[in-house]
Amino acid sequence: MKSVAKDNLNQLKSLLSELNENQYRASLDILSRASIGKHIRHILDLYLQLIDGARKRRITYDDRNRDVSIEIDIDVAIQKINQLIIDIDNIDEQEAVKFESDYSITGESPDKIMSSVARELAYCIEHSIHHQALIKAALITLGLRHLVDNNFGVAYSTIRHRDNTCAQ
Repeated sequence: MKSVAKDNLNQLKSLLSELNENQYRASLDILSRASIGKHIRHILDLYLQLIDGARKRRITYDDRNRDVSIEIDIDVAIQKINQLIIDIDNIDEQEAVKFESDYSITGESPDKIMSSVARELAYCIEHSIHHQALIKAALITLGLRHLVDNNFGVAYSTIRHRDNTCAQ
């Protein structure tokens, strides 16, 4: 799971190395007036919460830092990705953690579920892929589709299914 997460983060880093600041920060209709940078920040927020939560044995994605510098500065985002790749190597996937989240509108009904670092790492990967699909739509709108490969933003099960279908 760690290698998949690091590959996922490296895909993001590869894209970031191809974008300029204007492309990264542009408010786009296809993203409901958000930017690629905001989606990158959101992806990294969850990975950062996982790392912090793994240390505390309590993970809550509700308390994300939402560091605006990540969404406006490509270099900051790349630095965060590089640190996350190091941090992922140092977490214990088998560690039990308490996952906490509040799915109520009032914010008065927190749910607590036992989980593991590996399960939460899987969640971060799937969540990232979902946002990568949105980013790919933004890239297409900007005429930058060529910056990512066909598997960017596609679930691994879909890639396998597509490959098996083509092989038949």
